[in-house]
Amino acid sequence: MGFTAKYMVGTLWSVNWGCYDMGDKIPLPMKKGFGATDRIDAWWRGPSAMAFYLGIMVVYSTWRGFMEADFWIFEDFGRSAGTQTMAIESNGSHVLSPLFSPLIIPDEHSWMPEEIWWLSPAMFILIFPAGFRGTCYYYRKAYYRAFFQHPTACAVSKPWNAYKGETGLLVVQNLHRYFMYAALAYLPILSYDVWLSINFHEGDVHTYGITVGSLVLLVNVIMLTGYTLGCHAFRHVIGGGSNDWTSTGLARLKYKMWKFSTKLNEKHKDWALYSLFWVMFTDFYVYACTDPMFGWTDYVLWGGL
Repeated sequence: MGFTAKYMVGTLWSVNWGCYDMGDKIPLPMKKGFGATDRIDAWWRGPSAMAFYLGIMVVYSTWRGFMEADFWIFEDFGRSAGTQTMAIESNGSHVLSPLFSPLIIPDEHSWMPEEIWWLSPAMFILIFPAGFRGTCYYYRKAYYRAFFQHPTACAVSKPWNAYKGETGLLVVQNLHRYFMYAALAYLPILSYDVWLSINFHEGDVHTYGITVGSLVLLVNVIMLTGYTLGCHAFRHVIGGGSNDWTSTGLARLKYKMWKFSTKLNEKHKDWALYSLFWVMFTDFYVYACTDPMFGWTDYVLWGGL
């Protein structure tokens, strides 16, 4: 930008600030009406793609959660029909889908009342990862725009009233930090599932091996770790409010953790989207290897029985 252009921009900026006080509301030149806009770019592509992506993931995870339940039409699928699709139990290995981990089956625990035996194992545990993602700062932006249109895009008219903040029902978003603690607890649980997947048992024989499913579970843990440790709330917990990074060994450790979390946080969007896809793919892989309709096989790559 040349000197003249810089001067003109600076002058316009000065004039604008001369006309309005800091607290004044400056109306945007925006057309009224659903989707009306003066924009000439394809502003709708991003929100539409995100609505499709998140919609598919919500529908798929809901279907899979109910598929292993024992009621209504769902009793014709999964364990109710005699073919569970929650874990690959072949060649002596055990590859558990992350949607059903930890594996809590109501009718196999005598301390659980019979009234809830129809529940799917996923219904006990998905509330925590779903709550973590649903209250995540990035996902809020994504689904507010994709589904609620608050706003769909900058300078695009919307059909609803003005955004009033996260009040009323949306105050539940303040639970994000607590869901984050639950998400942290899931990482060692899912890591243990990876460990179980490389242990092969047949009678008294015990050996180790690696299957395709083992690698899929491992990538899933890596993806979820990157997403969770890059969370804004986690970054604040380990470094927020600190003004001393060097005086003690603990302070230096906190600084290193904060820097690591910051690096992950810079790509939080990518971790959020890719990890969500991989969780669903991991479950689908287990599903496809256990349902005769697909007929997939979890091949042993090394070791095993």
